[in-house]
Amino acid sequence: MWITKFTQRVENCATKSKLLYNTISLYYRFLVKREVELADIKATDNVLCIGGGVCPYTAILLHKYTGAKVTVIDNDASCVRKSKRFLRRMKIENVHIKLCDGKCVCCNNYSIIHIAMQISPKELVVDEVIKGAKNGTKILIRRPKNMVKELYCSDNSCEYCCDFVKHSIFSNVDNTGMCVVNKKSAGELVSAV
Repeated sequence: MWITKFTQRVENCATKSKLLYNTISLYYRFLVKREVELADIKATDNVLCIGGGVCPYTAILLHKYTGAKVTVIDNDASCVRKSKRFLRRMKIENVHIKLCDGKCVCCNNYSIIHIAMQISPKELVVDEVIKGAKNGTKILIRRPKNMVKELYCSDNSCEYCCDFVKHSIFSNVDNTGMCVVNKKSAGELVSAV
């Protein structure tokens, strides 16, 4: 997807310029604050962000706003290396980056799981996350506006979501949906409470 390559280029530039980093982070601040409110994220939560890219704005802001422990996974080794280097340079110590595929991550240690909009194949990742997460885990899923939907991987994950928060008209993110895992037995989703 060209949107992923474009985002990576912009983020690469942001990691080299504090002014550009701060300017772009303005875009994410409103989104993340609304997501924190939606999921009622606290310092005691253990947060997993699936998809962080070179400059993991969401993870950084989640930690900044809540004090929660945040782990980011990305399946691009180059992004992971650059992201780790960027966090060291910015002296951000409470956001941890790991190389991992969202379809294979062990989710049972996390109380909040945030799934980025550019994840692909998104439906498969969401399904695997729900299967692997423990009961009560809150899963946040960003979804694009209709006018840019074709730029992202197809996504029918809204069927799992029980609550949504709408975002600004100035964002390509239409909403963030939240589902709370509620399984009768291992891997069997009863409902999204």
